[in-house]
Amino acid sequence: MLLVACGGGSDTAYVPPKTGPAIFATFCATCHGKRGQGFVGPSLVDSAAKYPDVANEIAVVTNGRGEMPAWVGRLTTEQIATVVDYTRTEFATGHGAGSGTSTTTNPDAAGPPAPSTP
Repeated sequence: MLLVACGGGSDTAYVPPKTGPAIFATFCATCHGKRGQGFVGPSLVDSAAKYPDVANEIAVVTNGRGEMPAWVGRLTTEQIATVVDYTRTEFATGHGAGSGTSTTTNPDAAGPPAPSTP
């Protein structure tokens, strides 16, 4: 009898992402867009305005809602809190949502580019 097993071809163990940007890029951007602008899933721009109580937003990510899958058991509670904090700050447009405005990650928040001079 011959038994064959596939080990995946790597000696390196999977290391789950730990930072907000890494978690978002790995698990969220496919549906919500690279800049949280929405794609298959809704826009996350100004998510703090949609969910003034951060616990409610964490509950949606944890338990899912509608087309949003539940991430409980796939992401740790720490990863969920980290990515929610990241989206609330990084995708805020400065209209009272989140704790800051990012024009590098969300260029739409900066408005149109300035005209170039000859």
